[in-house]
Amino acid sequence: MIQSLHDILSAGWGNMLLRGAAMTVFISVCGICLGMLIGIAGAAAKTGAGRPVRALVALYTLIVRSVPELLIIYLLFFGAVQPAADLADWLEWDDLMSTVFPMLIGILAIALISGSYSVEVFRGAFKAIDPGQLEAARAIGLNRRQCLRRITLPQLFWYALPGANNVWQAALKDTALISLVGLVELMRAAVLGSAATREPLILYLMAGILYFLIGACSQGLFVWAERHFGRGMRGAGS
Repeated sequence: MIQSLHDILSAGWGNMLLRGAAMTVFISVCGICLGMLIGIAGAAAKTGAGRPVRALVALYTLIVRSVPELLIIYLLFFGAVQPAADLADWLEWDDLMSTVFPMLIGILAIALISGSYSVEVFRGAFKAIDPGQLEAARAIGLNRRQCLRRITLPQLFWYALPGANNVWQAALKDTALISLVGLVELMRAAVLGSAATREPLILYLMAGILYFLIGACSQGLFVWAERHFGRGMRGAGS
């Protein structure tokens, strides 16, 4: 096994896995950031908008949560593949279909999936903020923008951190499904490497270790952020 591992690394598959891991992190970060924006907007709508808007947000979360993640990826991919191919022919841009298009589909899919769960995460965070703080802020003359910047947003993100951590970990694993539309992320790199070297056990073990390291490091970052930004926040609503 040691000799096989040496041969795999000598053939460059180790670097291929690292590049795939970097793509996995990139897709996850971009998708989760967009998903959080969707979540914040959806949560704000569910807590303060009219009934038709609340119904649309509820329908969105229901549909996305009910449909398998892989099916969402396929619907996005096959729904946009022909317009993207026509655009690539018009621009004479070969990399559009081989790299850029699958990457954009991956980001959009992760955003839609994570956004459906982030809506409830941020809705709970909104409700955790004591409304008395906003009333006190208005009483001392703060306007709506100042209340949002100084009171609502700092507490919102802190209350949402534990739930956002769960959404991030799920999104990180969902990126493995993007390999089925041709994007060479970590899982796709492991599949290609196992086919080329005929050493699937070693390649998949290496991929699993990289997934674990990414997940463990991001878990540590979330724990640090919760402690760091939570200084002075605990008990703020009591």
